[in-house]
Amino acid sequence: MAEDIRDRAADALLALIPLYYKNVMRNRHTINGVQLAQIHTLGVLMKYRSVPMSEIGSQLYISRPYMTRLADLMIADGLVERQPDSQDRRVINLTITEKGKKYLKESISWYKKDLKENFTSLDDQDVRKLCAAIEEANQILAKLQQER
Repeated sequence: MAEDIRDRAADALLALIPLYYKNVMRNRHTINGVQLAQIHTLGVLMKYRSVPMSEIGSQLYISRPYMTRLADLMIADGLVERQPDSQDRRVINLTITEKGKKYLKESISWYKKDLKENFTSLDDQDVRKLCAAIEEANQILAKLQQER
């Protein structure tokens, strides 16, 4: 029985991924894959401040060559800076700039606005149910992070 419910939970979570991208991340018509990767990278940097490029790539499932290209683009745009690691000179950390923080904040505002517009097609009861389900899912999934 326990294995069956774990299988159902895994299937349900996997089914959410395409819906999430269709309704949240891909809703903006002008966004492309590079911009999406930039936003995710900036989110990691906001949370952890200074992070090795390899760690960001690992967390976001970005290959090392693409992470280097992405970092170069973000540095050229003034969103992040490279900093040598104080413990290991071979390691290059990325840190978010003020411009990067502003870009991330604006991007989140755009997505939130789009989501709120999408929710207008739902009645208040559906939005309440969705909100409660997502808040509960966040609490439960946060337990997985604590175990690592």
